[in-house]
Amino acid sequence: MNLRSIVATVFLPAIVPLAATAQAPQTVWTKTKFEPPRVESAVRGRTSDAAILSVLAVKPEIPLGPSDVLKGYEQGMTAIAERVSAELASISQAVRLGYITRDQAEYLTQERYQLAVIQYQVLATLHDSLAHEMMQASAQSHAPPPDNSGTMLAVLPQLGVEGKTR
Repeated sequence: MNLRSIVATVFLPAIVPLAATAQAPQTVWTKTKFEPPRVESAVRGRTSDAAILSVLAVKPEIPLGPSDVLKGYEQGMTAIAERVSAELASISQAVRLGYITRDQAEYLTQERYQLAVIQYQVLATLHDSLAHEMMQASAQSHAPPPDNSGTMLAVLPQLGVEGKTR
């Protein structure tokens, strides 16, 4: 017996019942025919159209690209500068109104400034690193393809009239 007939003899009796049960229709016979109500009739009177539209209006989130991340870093650096400026203005106003002493104001100013510098440096480093990676990727995509100087060439033997190698 060949291999095909052995495989067919062994597996066919096991597969046929599985195939028959997998394809059997799963219908339930009842005396009444059930049809689901239409969405419009089911929703009517229960909720407003605005609520349905707000549920169905789903905006897909698009992943950020490298240029979007760069803009985010730049916006973060701008936000740090604006926040420090506002904090220093509030410290200056607190000194003018007599809520804190001049020594306390100097301490708070120095603390806020150092924190802002650290945060700014982190964002600037991330920005510069990503910009450098983007420039490298751009340069690689515009670079000419490498030469194939390391490619090997295999020479096949030539056959003669009698089919033997020369």
